Amino acid sequence: MKRSVKLLAGVAAVALSAMVSMSAQAETLRFATTLPEADNPETHAMKAFEQYVEFHTNGDIDVQLLHGGVGGDREILESVRNGIFQMTATTDGALASFYPGVQVFSMPYLFRSTRHAVEFMNNAPVMDDFVADVEKEAGLRIVGFAADGFRNFVNNKHPIKTPADVEGLKLRSMESPVMIALMKSLGAAPTPIPFPESAMAIRQGVVDGGENPPSTVINGGWAEVIKYMSLDEHIFSAVFAYANPAFLDGLSEQNRAAVLDGVNLYTTIMLAGKGQGYLSDTQKISDMGVEVYVNSPDEKKAFGEKAQKPVREFLSEELGADYVDGFLAAVSDTEAKLYGE
Repeated sequence: MKRSVKLLAGVAAVALSAMVSMSAQAETLRFATTLPEADNPETHAMKAFEQYVEFHTNGDIDVQLLHGGVGGDREILESVRNGIFQMTATTDGALASFYPGVQVFSMPYLFRSTRHAVEFMNNAPVMDDFVADVEKEAGLRIVGFAADGFRNFVNNKHPIKTPADVEGLKLRSMESPVMIALMKSLGAAPTPIPFPESAMAIRQGVVDGGENPPSTVINGGWAEVIKYMSLDEHIFSAVFAYANPAFLDGLSEQNRAAVLDGVNLYTTIMLAGKGQGYLSDTQKISDMGVEVYVNSPDEKKAFGEKAQKPVREFLSEELGADYVDGFLAAVSDTEAKLYGE
């Protein structure tokens, strides 16, 4: 009997040792985000990525999704650089601290549509140089592109149909030199206010309004304190998916392909979810009593003609005229290919 017990104990020990060995061989991929786990495109896309990668690597990669509570976007990017986390996805502005050249994405009225922006990011030759330069200068590898949506003006004074309607408005602004330059170019008075305090500032009349994508207008409580939203779509908010280069290069060819294919699934779900959400969130805002005005292409063109020149001059001083001119020319080339103009 004792011999049987010992034999069983030995078998169990061998099995346990094998399990520990297999577990030790699995790579851990920590995918971090500032956003809480919720019923939103980001969470859905991250979970699909997790399932895809773990299935297609046969468990060789253990994906851990970290939602909120792990720092701001800048801190998370720093952790990806240092290999503490292996992946993240953030809006383009978060990269500015590490790579100032990304500010060119904040040029107002740069993209005609999400389709235009996504086609440019994925296929324009200038983006190959951009991605390579980001890795060289910032130590971050961009592995995918998605969208957070277009930003729009909201206020409590009147609908914004023309650039003249912006003049004299006191608008809450991010602490972004480009955004401040944009608002000043349209004659508004930009007022930097931390986002958590912004809805109360609008309610109390400290500012007349601000600008954000529809989802943020709802989630930030703005829809409850504003009267007008104009879909002028002045800035496209891109989303970049990042990986730690050393981690990615250290994977086997098969597992690296699974991760990159998983990123493609992530961006596809994000784009679809954000596109649908943009429309449904705008409808929700309207249903809450906000007057929503959809700016025409000609009206957007008028905004661009007034706002682009001063912002372009600012960016040229900051980043170099050749860099900015080359980027904008590439955006125009993509637009011409898509729309035949």
